[in-house]
Amino acid sequence: MLDKVLLKYIDAYLLTFGEINTHVMMQKFDICRAKASRIFTIYREGRPTNMRYDNSRKCYVKGFVFEPIHLKDESATRFLSAIDTIFTD
Repeated sequence: MLDKVLLKYIDAYLLTFGEINTHVMMQKFDICRAKASRIFTIYREGRPTNMRYDNSRKCYVKGFVFEPIHLKDESATRFLSAIDTIFTD
């Protein structure tokens, strides 16, 4: 269940901010680095064109071809707001 939320979060975060890293996931969901890395791997396996790793910025950036496959038709900002309400830092 949490994995689905994390995958949706990546979609929404990339749509809104254009980049994401493991620190963002670790801080928001209180997960370890290994779990965050595993979720990024699952995400990229499902849709490799959605994001790529930028070594110089040390984060994943939104791909030129992006389709929010986990968020589908949900509003990215509304989803992020709901997550902020549920998972407070």
